[in-house]
Amino acid sequence: MKAPSLSVRFPARSPGTASRWPAWLVAGATTALLASACAGAVEEPFRSGLAERDAAQAEGSSDAPAADPDCDDANPRPSLGPPEPLPAPASLPAGSYMAEIQARGVLRAGVGADTLLFGFLNPQSGDVEGFDVEMARLVADAIFGDPDRLELIPVQSAERIDRLQDGTVDIVVKTMTINCERWGSINFSTVYYESGQRLLVGNDTGVVSIDDVGGERAICAISGTTSLARLEAEGVATIEEASWTDCLVAFQQGRAFGISTDDTILAGLAAQDPYAEVVGAPFSEEPYGIGLPKDHPEFTRFVNAVLEQARSDGTWERLYDEWLADVLGKGVAVPNASYRT
Repeated sequence: MKAPSLSVRFPARSPGTASRWPAWLVAGATTALLASACAGAVEEPFRSGLAERDAAQAEGSSDAPAADPDCDDANPRPSLGPPEPLPAPASLPAGSYMAEIQARGVLRAGVGADTLLFGFLNPQSGDVEGFDVEMARLVADAIFGDPDRLELIPVQSAERIDRLQDGTVDIVVKTMTINCERWGSINFSTVYYESGQRLLVGNDTGVVSIDDVGGERAICAISGTTSLARLEAEGVATIEEASWTDCLVAFQQGRAFGISTDDTILAGLAAQDPYAEVVGAPFSEEPYGIGLPKDHPEFTRFVNAVLEQARSDGTWERLYDEWLADVLGKGVAVPNASYRT
């Protein structure tokens, strides 16, 4: 039987809180890794659209939902157009899902608690924090005028769509790649983060892209993943491991020259090793969107208006700099929005 999700009330963050590789983050992550290893069962703490998609393809499920006919496989990013202007909390449309959430008194957000810097449990405070959590806070603020009217419900990657469909959560913000098959089951916001496969190496190597690796220095990836297949297509020597944790160990022991997968996963690995850095431009596309209920298109449009505001007023850049710039680089372009209607 699957254990029930843990609900976490999100308290107000202290002013000036930053995420510049604090000592507790490195120490806490290292302690967790050692504890898992001693227990003899290392659980993979970092997941992505790549890994989940690979698992789904391997299972070959025959009851997968039909893809959304309005979605283009070549570009699944376009979402529903936002209202203009964004309605204030006191002026939410009667009968809308936003008004229903407001009447309930809290926004329920499905998030990760296992992806460092995006959605992770702070071992000091006990709070779930990260860039994804900040996106959920923006939506709560738009509904209530208070970003702390938010109930965080940690979910696993495989249950993100189920929790939206059964009404456990109102939104899912968990490094979720937009694709047409998922559009068949849920709605997506516009892109709030453009992820892609990149490279993690030592910060003294001088390597700046996958092209600098060559065919002799081995890069680690998980067996059977598209991350591994892309490396092999690039002519890169590879080492296969069972989890990203194992890849980090191989890298730190010198058995692997580097690691390559989604930059969101690499960011969490780099946060555990001050001698590692994420380099190079992405050589795959993994656009992340907020998952939303299929039967409330007005809510999708509302969330898109929230994201439009965050792009235009500098909020997105501020949050990126706070949570991700130290490991993924400064000056990243704000993700573009595109709409179907």
